[in-house]
Amino acid sequence: MNSTDSIDLPGRRDFLKMAGTLSLGTFFKHSHAAPLGDVGHIKNSPNLLFLNLDQLSHMALSCHGNPHVHTPHIDRLAKHSVDFSRSYTPDPICCPARAAWCTGRYPSENNVVTNNRKLREDLPDYGQWLGKAGYQTVHIGKWHVPGRLLHNSFQLVPHNSHPQGEYSDNLVALSFEAFLQNRDQNRPFFAQIGLMNPHDIGNATRTAEHPFPFPHLKGQLPPCPPNFNYDPREPEQIASFHKGLVSWLSPWTEENWGHYQWLYYRMVEMVDVNVGYILDTLEQSPDHDNTVVIFTSDHGESNAHHRLLFKDNFYDTSSRVPTMVRFPGHIPEGIEDTEHLVSGLDFFPTFCDYAGIQAPSELKGSSLRPLLEGNRKPKNWRRYLHAQSKASGRMVVDERFKFIRYFGSKTTQLFDLKNDPWETQNLAFDPAFSKDCLRMSEEIERNELTLDNVDLPNELTRRVLS
Repeated sequence: MNSTDSIDLPGRRDFLKMAGTLSLGTFFKHSHAAPLGDVGHIKNSPNLLFLNLDQLSHMALSCHGNPHVHTPHIDRLAKHSVDFSRSYTPDPICCPARAAWCTGRYPSENNVVTNNRKLREDLPDYGQWLGKAGYQTVHIGKWHVPGRLLHNSFQLVPHNSHPQGEYSDNLVALSFEAFLQNRDQNRPFFAQIGLMNPHDIGNATRTAEHPFPFPHLKGQLPPCPPNFNYDPREPEQIASFHKGLVSWLSPWTEENWGHYQWLYYRMVEMVDVNVGYILDTLEQSPDHDNTVVIFTSDHGESNAHHRLLFKDNFYDTSSRVPTMVRFPGHIPEGIEDTEHLVSGLDFFPTFCDYAGIQAPSELKGSSLRPLLEGNRKPKNWRRYLHAQSKASGRMVVDERFKFIRYFGSKTTQLFDLKNDPWETQNLAFDPAFSKDCLRMSEEIERNELTLDNVDLPNELTRRVLS
């Protein structure tokens, strides 16, 4: 059974009939968000589809070995893609991660270091940049970049009434279908599709003081993960968060934690259905063979790992995200790339590379195209990957280790990801790894020198550069 078998197809087709009544064809033909450039030089460029979810951990997919969740549609995408298993968010929280995507700059550079900080006005986003190059740019679904109005960067479907595009994932999938039916055939498109879930797992914690409402599921609950009993020698910032959770979730038993995991996986499966509908819509259209698809998430979900909920930490469940790229006939299919370090900062330059246009200057990412085509082993690919958290935290990953430093904490963390993938043993306390800690710390400071830290407090800047 494919995704269309489990969905009310007559209702969805009726939506398209309604779309005609709403004159969607006229809307898409005559409206645009930014001045369009000459289409001539991009006429033969491929379409670009950026499909992103909210709060999907790399570990929460059946194609990545999780036995507690069933994601046939994302699994199908993986079978026809290059699937990067060492992909990390630029920042493990919503707005900073998304602002980093669309500007190709770290949160400390674009000013969106928290969810309520506005994006710098002088930095172009990829919707504006590709629109000026001649692409038909359309946004459907969640945006969540404060200070940058959607209509200044993209065309919007007419029923997008939420200022950040936050509405039903079902409606998002339907809207993409309507767009393909009515799009401007004289220019390639860049479509950004933002699905909301499994982000709404956060609502489950409202039951923290009460029994979970599914007692009949007791025999079906996932067990606590291997790192549920975490190393208490954590950075002070994370320890403080833990202390708050212990007080807040004191009524929780392991069964409660199991219910939380079960709910998260069901929400992943729910959004997987909408991913399937979007993929089916594209695959059944004439645009399928000429569309580059990038699939990812803004950050992960702790989901009981290290006895944590939500995101905003550098553990893999929060910071490591799925990234899959498909382009039929142009890149290999069914490849799991376990070697190269990939960042959400790489999406903007990748879009520009496939569009055949110059990327803005000073982007911090690199085009993924060399990893997707040719020998797939470029000698100059990054040796270190960096990420931030609320401007005050830094993570760096190399081929073996992850090093984490919070400027307000005395304690640092070093994990051997090859031998300790669950991140249970903090090697920063082991003198045998002091040289690795120093090397990774120096790499953080070297990277800071390359950044335009417009929002990093002076005292932190001095500390980094001292």
